[in-house]
Amino acid sequence: MQLRDSGSLGKTLIIANPAAQSGAARGVAERMQRFCALYSHETDAFSLICTEHAGHATQLAREAEGFDTVLALGGDGVVHEVACGLMQIDTALRPHLGVVPVGSGNDYARTLGIPANQASSIEQIFDYEAARMDVGKIEYVPSGIDAKSATARTEYFVQTLSFGLDAAIAIDTVERRQRTGLTGGALYTASGLDVFGRRFRTYPTNVQVDGANLGRLRSLIFAVQLGPTYGSGFKVCPDADPTDGLFDICYAAGSIPRGVALPLFLRAKNGGHVKSRLIHLLRGERLVLDFEGDDYPIQADGEQIRAHKATVSVLPGALTVLKPRHDVTK
Repeated sequence: MQLRDSGSLGKTLIIANPAAQSGAARGVAERMQRFCALYSHETDAFSLICTEHAGHATQLAREAEGFDTVLALGGDGVVHEVACGLMQIDTALRPHLGVVPVGSGNDYARTLGIPANQASSIEQIFDYEAARMDVGKIEYVPSGIDAKSATARTEYFVQTLSFGLDAAIAIDTVERRQRTGLTGGALYTASGLDVFGRRFRTYPTNVQVDGANLGRLRSLIFAVQLGPTYGSGFKVCPDADPTDGLFDICYAAGSIPRGVALPLFLRAKNGGHVKSRLIHLLRGERLVLDFEGDDYPIQADGEQIRAHKATVSVLPGALTVLKPRHDVTK
C-alpha cells in the first residue's frame, strides 16, 4: 500500500472490541458505523466486525489483505492485536492502521496525537495523514517449555514492552478494571500501589543491547519503548520517537528500597523520574533478554507474555499509520 493523502480511506475494515471501556466501545462502534454510512463517499466500502474473544482481532487483521485501511476501535489491547495481525501480511499488501481510542490507557493514540474525545477522533479521521511508524518484534521461547525442543514464537508491539514491577502493574490492571470499574490514571495508580506493597522484588535478567553486555541486572523495572508513555500516560521514556528507528530503554536495577522506589515510580507520571541517578536511559535497535525465572511479569502493549528468553528488535517504518497532521493532545 502506498502512503495516502487526506481523504478517502479506501476499502475499510473496522475491528471493534465491544467490551472496551466497560462496554462503552459498543456504542462508539455503532456511532462509527453510522458516521461511515453518512460519509460513504470517503470510503470505497466499509465493514464492521466486533471481536468475540482474545486473539480475534489478530485473526481478523491477518485476514484483511485486500483492505486499504483497518481501524482498531477500542483500547491499547485491540490496537496491539490488530498490529500483530497486520504484520503478518506482506509489506506491499499491508493495509494502513487507524486508531479510534476507546480504552482506559490509550497510550498509542496519545503517541499519535489522536484526541481522547471519541466524537472528535471519529469526525477527524478522514483528515488524518499517513506516516510510517516503527514496530517492535519479539522472538521468544515460551516459559514452561524445554528451550531445546521449543519453537520460538513471534509477537509485535507498537508502544511498549516491559518486564518487572511495571509489567506486573499492567497485568494487574486487567483484573482490577473488571473488579472495580476503575479506568485511566486512577486504575494504574491503584495497581501500582498494590504491586509495590505486596509484590515488591527484583527480576534478575541477563541483558544485551546491540551486542553490548549489560550483565546480570537485578531489575525493578525494565521498559523498552517506541512511544513515550505507558500505563495511561506515565512518561517512562519522555523523548521516545516511534519514527527514529530506535528503542528508548529505561530501567532501574539494584538494591533500591521500597520507600525510594515508590515515589520514583509516581514521578514517572510526568517524566520526573529521569532526573534520578537510579534511572538508566539508553537507546538501541536490538536486545537479548535472558530471564532467570519462568514466572516474570512481561507485557507488550499491556498484553501478557510468558517467556524465559527473548530477542527484541526494531522494524523501522514497518506500519503505515493514520495520524492527525497536528498533535491535538498537547
